[in-house]
Amino acid sequence: MPDIDLQNIEKTIKAIQNIGIMLDGASEYVCEEGVLKRFSGYIGAYLKKLETDIVSLKKKFPGKFPETPELDSSLSRIKGIATTLRRGKSDVEAKCRAGDLGRELATEIIELKTGVQDISQTVSGQVSGYSIADRIAGQGEKVSSALYYLSPFAPIPRKVILAALAVAFIGFGYLFFTMESEDALIQSIKDDGAFLQTQEKVLSAKKEEHREIKAEIKILDKQNLNRKDKIKLLSLSVEEGRIAEFIEKTAVSIEKREKELAGKNKRLQELQKKSFFRKLLKK
Repeated sequence: MPDIDLQNIEKTIKAIQNIGIMLDGASEYVCEEGVLKRFSGYIGAYLKKLETDIVSLKKKFPGKFPETPELDSSLSRIKGIATTLRRGKSDVEAKCRAGDLGRELATEIIELKTGVQDISQTVSGQVSGYSIADRIAGQGEKVSSALYYLSPFAPIPRKVILAALAVAFIGFGYLFFTMESEDALIQSIKDDGAFLQTQEKVLSAKKEEHREIKAEIKILDKQNLNRKDKIKLLSLSVEEGRIAEFIEKTAVSIEKREKELAGKNKRLQELQKKSFFRKLLKK
């Protein structure tokens, strides 16, 4: 089982993922320039820690650790997202409100987790340094080679048989490696759950803030106000309207994600009931 280095890496990735969840909510507050710049700083700090811990984890591998271009590329793209957040201009805020930044970061987090898992397996001796296509092709070559030596008769028919068997095996391998998996669905359900928990907390805090502002407006509205208090009342009214709009949008976002989560849970239950061959044939 991975040691403390991997545990630290997973915690850091989780911290970046939480920022992605907040961005995915695309709320008015989260997408403000100042907040986006803070997120950029957090991600930058997390990435530095992540790179240090990954280097430490790789050192446990006996000999020179294989190159990890996919992981390096994923880290680089996350740095690019952090740079975009740091700009915090109107176009970036618009992209945030559309949910694009959150989705981009979520995609890179998935790639990052995969890369870290490959490193962990390599360090643990469970090397899986080949793509799905490589593994299918490799197994097909092994089968073809074995059948060649086991079939010393009729050279021309043998080639036809071997080719047919190789194609059949590769086809089975493709179906097997692209078979519908519960793991990805379970992870998606966990991510949705984390998103909903975060949004519920944000919504609760905003509702409390909204109540306080309305109470303050009610008090001021009953008084004979001087110029300063009138300006304050106007400012509070604008803020009350902004927060009310945020609460409405967030509630809609939560409701939408809850429906998606219910659909995924239903899909997971259906998938768990399927036999291996039904999953293999995608029925």
